[in-house]
Amino acid sequence: MKILLVSTGSGSRGGGEIFLDYLGQGLADRGHQVVMWIPAHPRMNELAEKCSRFSRIIRPDYRNTYDHRARSLSTCFNWGVSRRAAREWNELRPDIIHLNKQNLEDGLDLLRAVKQCSAPSICTIHLTQTAHHLRAQSPALRDWIARNALIRYPGVLVTVQEGRRAALDAFLGGRVRTRTIFNGVPLVDQTHLLPLRQAKRRELGLNDKDFLIIGLGRLVKQKQPFVFLETARKLHQYFPATKFLWVGDGNLSQQWNEWVTREGLGSFISCAGWQTDATPFLLAADLLLHVAEYEGLPLAIIEAMAAGLPCAVTRNLTEEIPLFNEGNVFFTDDPVILAKRLQSASELDAIASNARQLVENQLSLRGMVEAYEKLYGSVSRE
Repeated sequence: MKILLVSTGSGSRGGGEIFLDYLGQGLADRGHQVVMWIPAHPRMNELAEKCSRFSRIIRPDYRNTYDHRARSLSTCFNWGVSRRAAREWNELRPDIIHLNKQNLEDGLDLLRAVKQCSAPSICTIHLTQTAHHLRAQSPALRDWIARNALIRYPGVLVTVQEGRRAALDAFLGGRVRTRTIFNGVPLVDQTHLLPLRQAKRRELGLNDKDFLIIGLGRLVKQKQPFVFLETARKLHQYFPATKFLWVGDGNLSQQWNEWVTREGLGSFISCAGWQTDATPFLLAADLLLHVAEYEGLPLAIIEAMAAGLPCAVTRNLTEEIPLFNEGNVFFTDDPVILAKRLQSASELDAIASNARQLVENQLSLRGMVEAYEKLYGSVSRE
């Protein structure tokens, strides 16, 4: 098939856009012709460069919803943008169009463009939390705009886990077809990991007794990096061998550094900034600490599990994503208990093994790609 993957252009480093890299590569590896429509904004250069290894890249002049001061309200009136996008997509003659949206109100003008195309389409939405839930400005109006646009969409809306699908169905009153396809990641070959782990730990200045806990993601409010810092402070009190490293950057980078300096915790907390390839850090670490306020289906956790790294998360996350449970993750709610459990090699091994099995069974890249292939075929035959 000739598959057009469309990005709304929210950024190169969020999980919702990294998903396109994984999916596109997986589809290309299975013999499909992949074309990617990625807005020309400089923040998308990194993703476009990565995806050029397997795809033809189209870089249009398109403004993401959050580059408009009026947010989704602006997309109600820019019909010219929708017509231009539809014209560009029709000229490419894809067999199917796959639009990738970060949240409910993102890219509504592109959603409208799809309806003007001759090719069938699907749309993946990673976060289905409402504007009211996200404490956005003018939430009632923004939710009304998003609901109205999504209800008019004739294709299939795909969510990345069942909790998000249930929320979307409730938001739309069951008036649009929805499906769940779990995010998936490549499995890390564990046969030659030890030398890579040792090399990265030496580079980070760690000794054999140091227990490295990492955070992985953008330094933004959603990821709650200061909750990570407070948790790090408490865990270190009960488990002095712990060192903490955040891998990522964002608009809270300066405040992060100021907090660590002000609290005098630089001896065991640091930040590595953004890394194009986080795998060496996952291999070097002993635990991923993930404390985000909300998620779709976080790639950071799945990538860690695929690398054999145990994860500690909030109980709120496991309530939202039942795939994660006490058999395959640790919980962060009681630092004393967590610190004690982290000092047990058998518990670490058991959690890591169960988590790896979860990825192999339900969250693999192969499984995700095959599920989208089936959906593409089903939609194309309608």
